[in-house]
Amino acid sequence: MRPRRGRCPLALVIFQLAVIIVFNTSFSPISDERLLYCLADDSLEEDDDFLAEILAEQAREDEELSRLEAEAREFDAIKARQPSAGSGGGASGMPGSGGGPKMGGPNRAMPKGAGGANFSKLEEDLKKKEKENASKKASQEEEKASQNAERIRLKREAAFEAELKKMNDEQRKKAQKQKSKDAKVVNRILKAHTSGKHYAVLGIRNLEIRLGPFYFFNFSLGPFVLFRTKTKDIKRVYRNLARTVHPDKNKDGRAEEAFQALETSAAILTDEKKRSDFDKKIRSARRRRNKYAMESVAGVSQLAWRRSVSTLRVAKRVLGPFSTPILVVGALII
Repeated sequence: MRPRRGRCPLALVIFQLAVIIVFNTSFSPISDERLLYCLADDSLEEDDDFLAEILAEQAREDEELSRLEAEAREFDAIKARQPSAGSGGGASGMPGSGGGPKMGGPNRAMPKGAGGANFSKLEEDLKKKEKENASKKASQEEEKASQNAERIRLKREAAFEAELKKMNDEQRKKAQKQKSKDAKVVNRILKAHTSGKHYAVLGIRNLEIRLGPFYFFNFSLGPFVLFRTKTKDIKRVYRNLARTVHPDKNKDGRAEEAFQALETSAAILTDEKKRSDFDKKIRSARRRRNKYAMESVAGVSQLAWRRSVSTLRVAKRVLGPFSTPILVVGALII
C-alpha cells in the first residue's frame, strides 16, 4: 500500500475548478496534474481504508479458523489414541511415553485461553461418554448373560421333568432327592461367585497369614507366609467338585452356570500372578474392614466415656455433699 499524501485544501480545489470552468484554461499556481490528484486523493484514501478493514477482518477470520482446526486436530488425536492409553507402549504417542510425537506436532502448542478451555471440555465429554458407553455395554452383556442362563435353566428343568415322567415312584423320589442335593451345591457356588470369593467357590478356607517384612537398620526380613494352600491341593479340590457340578451329572437347572463359575475361580487360584493379585485385594479389603471396626469401637468408647462423665457430674450436682459416699457405695456394690 502506498504512503498517504497530505490532503488538498478544499478552498484551493474549488478555486481551481472555477478558473477552469470560466476561462477554459488553467492559470492556477498548481498544475492540472496536482488538481486531478487532489480530486482523486480523498477517494483513494477511502478505498485504502475500506480495503485495510476487509484485509484485517479476513486475517481475523483466518486466525479463528486456524485455531478451530488446531482444536479439532488435538481432539481427533486424543480420540484416536484413547483405546491404547492403557497399553503403556512407547509407540502410543501419548505425552511422557517416550515414543512418537507429542499431540499436535512438534511445533504446535496447546491452545490457550478460550481454546484451551474448549479443548478441556471436549476431552472431559469424551471421557464421560466413553465411560457411559462402557457401563452401558457391561450392563447389556450382563443382562444378555442372565437371559441366556435363564433360558438354559428352563430348558434343563423341562428336560428333567420329562425324565421324571418316564420313571416309577421310587426312581422319581430318588431323582428328586439327588436333585435337591445338587441344587445346594450349585447355590453355594453361585452365591460365592457373586460375592467374588474364589476360595469359597471351591470350598477352601483361606487361612493364609502373612508376617512382615521386618526391617532392622538397612536389612529386611520376610515376609513370611503361613498356612498357604498349595496349588496342587486347589487342583485336586477343583477336579472333585467339577465331577459333582458338571452339567451332564448335576440335574439342577443352573448347573452349567455353576460349572463356569467353578472354572473361573480355579483358573484364578491356580495361576500364581492372578492368585497373588486376588490375595492382595483380599488383604486390602480386610485392612479397610479392620480399620472401620477400630474406628467404630473408638467412637463408641468415646461416646460412652462422655456420657458417663456427664452422668457423674449431674449426680454430683444433684446429691451435693452425699454424692461421694453414695458413688463409693454404688461402686462397691457393682
